Amino acid sequence: MKIPHLLPLAAIVLLVATGCDKQSPVVAKKIAELEQELGDLKLATERDAIERERVQIEDDRGELARQQGAAAAEQDQAILEREKTLSNREGKLEQFQAALAEKEDDLQQQTQQLSERDRDLAGREALSFEQPAPSEPVADYGMFYDSLALYGSWFETSDYGYVWQPAVVRDSNWRPYSRGRWVCSDRGWTWISEEPFGWATYHYGRWSLLRGRGWVWVPGAEWAPSWVSWRENGSHIGWAPLPPETMAYRGHNWDSSVDVQFGIGALCYNFVEMQYFGSSLYDHCLPVSSNGGYFQLTSNITYIHIVNRQIICGGPKYKDVCKGVGRPLPFYRLEIDQHPRSSRDSLGMRPRIKGDHLVVSAPNMDVAWNDGLKPKRIKDRIETVTVERDGNLGREITDRYRQTREQGRQKSEAAVAELGGVDEFDQRRDEKLQDNRRLADGKGRKELSRDVAKMPERPQREIPNIREPVRVERPTIPDPVNDPVADRVVQQPNDNRPRTKAVDDRRIYKAQETPRGAPTEVPQRPQRQVADSRVIQTDEAPEPQETRREQQRQADPAPRIQQGANDRSQDEQAREMQRQAKQNEAQQEAVNRKQVEQAQQRQAEKQRDAEQAREAQKEAAQQQRQQQENAQQREQQRAQRQQQEDQQRDTQRQQERAQQRQQEDAQQRQEDNARQRQQEDNQRQQDNARQRQQEENNQRQRQQEDSQRQRQQDDSRQKQEKEQKDNDDSRKRGR
Repeated sequence: MKIPHLLPLAAIVLLVATGCDKQSPVVAKKIAELEQELGDLKLATERDAIERERVQIEDDRGELARQQGAAAAEQDQAILEREKTLSNREGKLEQFQAALAEKEDDLQQQTQQLSERDRDLAGREALSFEQPAPSEPVADYGMFYDSLALYGSWFETSDYGYVWQPAVVRDSNWRPYSRGRWVCSDRGWTWISEEPFGWATYHYGRWSLLRGRGWVWVPGAEWAPSWVSWRENGSHIGWAPLPPETMAYRGHNWDSSVDVQFGIGALCYNFVEMQYFGSSLYDHCLPVSSNGGYFQLTSNITYIHIVNRQIICGGPKYKDVCKGVGRPLPFYRLEIDQHPRSSRDSLGMRPRIKGDHLVVSAPNMDVAWNDGLKPKRIKDRIETVTVERDGNLGREITDRYRQTREQGRQKSEAAVAELGGVDEFDQRRDEKLQDNRRLADGKGRKELSRDVAKMPERPQREIPNIREPVRVERPTIPDPVNDPVADRVVQQPNDNRPRTKAVDDRRIYKAQETPRGAPTEVPQRPQRQVADSRVIQTDEAPEPQETRREQQRQADPAPRIQQGANDRSQDEQAREMQRQAKQNEAQQEAVNRKQVEQAQQRQAEKQRDAEQAREAQKEAAQQQRQQQENAQQREQQRAQRQQQEDQQRDTQRQQERAQQRQQEDAQQRQEDNARQRQQEDNQRQQDNARQRQQEENNQRQRQQEDSQRQRQQDDSRQKQEKEQKDNDDSRKRGR
């Protein structure tokens, strides 16, 4: 990544700006903006590192799931420690983000100027904005597939095609549009994400909540400040991602009926108290368990519409939100950056704040072959997709979304065939996108040149350690009419001295016509003399001066006398001019020395100021390091206390488990004894029952025997009685 290398460069620029014009409020503001950019860059770098570490933890966890035994348990403990460290880093990052956002808001409010009418419209309607020029596509879904793979996993589904799930979805508190903040812009409410993948997932495509899987993102080619549904009452504000089915209605306006149309329920919303709406929202989002009540207490206020081919994300009124928060929130002018970025340069794609402008990366990705691309690595295929909805979608919506996907596949097949088929598709696709990028870069440079040409000329800033050029004033030349003027000036052999300006030809000619004290007229001469040079320029070929004088003496003796007087006068005038030039040069040298001394003094003051600024920065950095060390010590102490508490809790849990086991053992023994006693009682009862049965059987047998004996006795008695009766009868008959 190239962005972290800009930190030293930004620090140098900040140091240079600190040493320049310390009294200027513009420079102070520029320094504050540079500090803000440094903090923002540091924040984005740390957030990117956290997300990459989270993905690495998930990969290690997946590898651990394929392992068994004690070694896996040790690695599991190490992963838990890494997750705890990652949570601590995220906590510090949230604090740093909150402080940075406050500074950012304070800096932006200095340049914020909104009329009363704009304040009434902001948040719901579009304000006047500069429409970006239409551009050719400079990227495609391959940019999503490559860059987002660093922070999550791609899955294949039957309903939505390829979907992406961030690694942070394991955090039960995480939801889309939660790590970041809302800002009001000239195109409605814009989401500024703190996550390195936020440039794509919160401005392109849609989110869907899958049962048993969590949140997944479905790619899309249309950019917007945000894609959410809004709810509000007097004290709370809620927002929820629009579902993927809304992508089938491109260029459509969405109003308060979007929840009912697409079944956006309470589980999909983030709710927050209005007083926290202007800050980083992750720590202030209410738990999902309370969404049902707030969903019933709020009403839908969604107003997504199109103005000049730009999507306006209308939600809460900016004026009402400022009143609920208790302070004026920053307002930004969106600046759409359509130039391409590297697919792996997530930091370069993050939103950047420049004064009252919010620069957002929005490359055009609307190409016909998007549906024909696929990620390089697909983690799994989701066979059954069950979406958490409040009711079922209408048949018309599902049919339209299915038809839109089918049309996209057909367009991609036609585009692949047009680019030479599958074999040549990759090469031709890259060439076409590169041509579009070069064209976009050329237009961007031309627009930048026009903007620079239109800008008013600024006063030149002094740069430290560079000596400013000293303007040398040329010595004044005496008036050739009122003062004696020489034909020429003897130039001293000093190239560093300022040269005397050339005397005007007309003034020299007039001086030659009427010199002071001349009794006779001087013959007109055709030459033009220059006081600043040794070379005499004439209208004809140059002629030596002695030759001209000899010719004049031979022509007329009277002018020779006058010429000698003129020559002497000219020599005196030359010497006077020489003295005057030396005097002027001396004065100028004194002025130059004074200016140089003043420049050196100013330079020394600036260097001292720079040294003081560096010392102040060093002290601030030292204080910050000290604060960080103190925070780390406190964090370590807290971690140690937490570890001790965890150990105590573990010990207490172990003791409780031991006591519980003892109680369970005692209870088990009691139950065993009770069962044994029960068995003994049952055995005794069975024995007693058998004994009673035996006794009853014996008694019945005895009774039977007794009855049988009784019958036998009765029979024998009857027989005896009968015999006795027979004997009696026989005796009676014998008598």
